[in-house]
Amino acid sequence: MSPLWGHLSGVITVILLLSFIGTWIWVWSARHKRKYDALARLPMDDEAHSNANGRDEEMHP
Repeated sequence: MSPLWGHLSGVITVILLLSFIGTWIWVWSARHKRKYDALARLPMDDEAHSNANGRDEEMHP
């Protein structure tokens, strides 16, 4: 195995790690909190809407 392959795999690993950390920081930034809170409430809002219409708790096709 050539030494170039070892360096190449190391560089790719560092790039992927930095991409992961950058994505993690972007997702957890404060400017996204309001949007994620709204998305987290969607299942409860749908359930409350279904119960208000008199539907059963279970979903029927």
